Amino acid sequence: MDSFEANTQFTQLLRELNPTVQSLRKAAHFAIKNWENEDYLFTSIMSILQDPKIEVNTKSTIFQFIDILVNESHTISSQPRSNYSYPYISSVKNSLPSILLDVLPASNNYNLHSVFNSLRNISRVLKIDCQKFEDDFSSFSPDILDDNDRQNIDLNVPYPNITLENSDSANDPVTRTWELLSQKRKQSYYERLRLLKHQKPVEQEVKESEMFNLRPKDKYGPNELSRKQILSRMEDDRETHKRSKENLWVVNRPKEVPYVTEHEFQQYYWNRYDSLSDKDEKALLETLDDFNTVVMASYKDNQF
Repeated sequence: MDSFEANTQFTQLLRELNPTVQSLRKAAHFAIKNWENEDYLFTSIMSILQDPKIEVNTKSTIFQFIDILVNESHTISSQPRSNYSYPYISSVKNSLPSILLDVLPASNNYNLHSVFNSLRNISRVLKIDCQKFEDDFSSFSPDILDDNDRQNIDLNVPYPNITLENSDSANDPVTRTWELLSQKRKQSYYERLRLLKHQKPVEQEVKESEMFNLRPKDKYGPNELSRKQILSRMEDDRETHKRSKENLWVVNRPKEVPYVTEHEFQQYYWNRYDSLSDKDEKALLETLDDFNTVVMASYKDNQF
């Protein structure tokens, strides 16, 4: 397949992307299979992310695709006798700060938590220690706003636009991306407080049919979600949440040991739970008796 045809098919895959595992992996495997055209295909990714006409939902899905692409590229290239040499990983890593600002444009931070999860996965694949940033993001404190920020909120001053200059260019690109994400987290909290302070809330109960008519359709900005986009995003987030649980059962077992060792059994299974006390055992048996009673009552005919 020549570069033009590969680029055309890949662009179509990206525009039709959805957050299901099948869709994300299909696009990732297509990119890896055509790794000789990495320069063209990666340029297509950046072009779509930078296109102002592309919805923020689609950009969020593309960032999840990038997460899958990095993971698949690393996994395939790490296999014995692999013919791949970690395609796209260097390109993604060097462009991560720009990608983040494209997925979180202006003051639009709808994709904040989705980006956090994907960036955390990418950081772990690249073996970059960003635990401090992860902890700061997860344990966010209102104290992140200083007196000047709170004064600007009172004056209804928008938060300054975040650019690449808000991160230290001397740092690793992944670290820079975490710095920008921290700034975006602060911006999101700032704008939320400003909205609550200067926008009058709707006191009366609002029906679903009226909920999306509170703002005239011609007042939607380029980075605001319509009713259709919100409902689509809810479905997308459900798929994302399902995918986030896929690797919870994975154990980091050495490649040369294809079976469960005694150490693994002791650490991950046997020692993970304490033995039941007499009181707990009695409570468990009582619960099981109650459950059996309910089950037996559900049959039309007596079972015993």
